[in-house]
Amino acid sequence: MRQSVTEPVIGEWYEDIQKRRFEVVAVDEDTVEIQYYDGDVEEVDMESWYLMNIVPAAEPNDASGPYDDLDMEEFGPAEEDHSSDWQQMLDEY
Repeated sequence: MRQSVTEPVIGEWYEDIQKRRFEVVAVDEDTVEIQYYDGDVEEVDMESWYLMNIVPAAEPNDASGPYDDLDMEEFGPAEEDHSSDWQQMLDEY
C-alpha cells in the first residue's frame, strides 16, 4: 500500500513525520538520494520512498544548516588577491 503520492523531484523540499526537512538531490529508476537540512545524505529505494509519510515543504530560510558545524579552516587557506597581477598584465598589453 502506498502512503506517499508525492513523486520525488530533484531540488524540491519535503518533510517527514518527525518534522525533518530534506531535499531530493538525485533520482534514478531505483533510488532517491535525499539530503537532510543538517547535511546528512541518505539513499532510499523507490519502494521505500512511496511508503514514507512525507509532505512537500518550503525551502528553509537559512540555507546554512548543513554548514553550521564547519570551521573556516576546513575550507583551506584564504585565496590571495591577484587583482594587481591582472592589472599589471593589462598594462603590459
